[in-house]
Amino acid sequence: MAARHILVAGAGIGGLTAALALARAGFDVTIVERAQALEEAGAGVQLAANATRCLKTLGVYERVAANAVFPEAFEVMDGRCGIRLTGAPMGAQAEARFGGPFLVIHRADLHSALLAAVRETPAIALKLGHAVEGFEAEGDGVAVRCGERLHADALIGADGLRSAVRLQLHPEAKPSFRHRAAWRATVPAGALPARLAGPITRLWLGPGAHLVSYPVKGGEAVNLVAVTPDEREVHGWNLEGAPGELLAHYSGWSADALALIGAPERWLRWALFDLDPMPAWGTGAVTLLGDAAHAMPPFLAQGAAQAIEDAVVLADLLKSTAAIDSATIPAALRHYEALRLPRTARVQKAARGMDRIYHLAGPARLARDLVMRARPGDAVLERYRWIYDWTP
Repeated sequence: MAARHILVAGAGIGGLTAALALARAGFDVTIVERAQALEEAGAGVQLAANATRCLKTLGVYERVAANAVFPEAFEVMDGRCGIRLTGAPMGAQAEARFGGPFLVIHRADLHSALLAAVRETPAIALKLGHAVEGFEAEGDGVAVRCGERLHADALIGADGLRSAVRLQLHPEAKPSFRHRAAWRATVPAGALPARLAGPITRLWLGPGAHLVSYPVKGGEAVNLVAVTPDEREVHGWNLEGAPGELLAHYSGWSADALALIGAPERWLRWALFDLDPMPAWGTGAVTLLGDAAHAMPPFLAQGAAQAIEDAVVLADLLKSTAAIDSATIPAALRHYEALRLPRTARVQKAARGMDRIYHLAGPARLARDLVMRARPGDAVLERYRWIYDWTP
């Protein structure tokens, strides 16, 4: 009997991971991607223990780790005066605490590692320049229109925030503008003072804005993400940002924070959108995965991690259907959704909550900082044990 066939829409981190997981579960997989060429946008990605455990189960962890950095510490800084508010050791201590490594990596390096694994997997076919135009039930499966008509036993919409699959399933589920912009840049580590380029992840907090810095490219570069208020809803990853405009949001910040913001010659800006938690994802032989299902603000660094979790759970639940009647697939998809919806909704809500906490001003900001300075550093990580402890 021929292997069951799953069609995955989208060749981003979620789609590639899903394809790898499904192939390991015994399926033939076709990935359809609207882009004519794969050029993964973005800058850095943080992968906590919940994500790296998944990568190990998929057999791609070593490939990803080869270009990653394993931070030795995490620090929360007062952006204005430059003092350390709190922090925690990372590295071996965090791995022992949560049962898995924490790493940071350039998004292009993560995407390239997953793509290389996909291209080495005979059960996976990748079709570029194939945008999903629509789909309908056909027999026990689904027919997908994407420049050609393809039949599959199931369709997985991993096609991002502006998912065509989600649009047909849930036309009312529109991306929600967060009234903020994220500015990203990567600078050579040698262009920064040594104290700002070491193996430490730092979060700089200030009224209305924040800044994140951590090493990538094996420590040869530093990834920067600056988040500011913004009312421009133009969507895109590669919009040029004016450095002078960005700097105006950080007037009065500490010398170290300003040294980071002033280092890049070029900043790219994108408007931040997310999704409200959805009561359901799919129907029949169709479901959603990653940002298509639960796009979230980047304030807990869990967007990629939750997509990776989705992929492992989805493949595990579909595995038992790979060699039997495809009529059982919809039930497995509903089981996947029942397991993932509560967790991803909780992460989405927690990430939105951090937006408010990070950007407090006035007396509320001072109270937050006092609480942070009074708590043990490990409390920063222990607060999110419910995220990091997750095991596939």
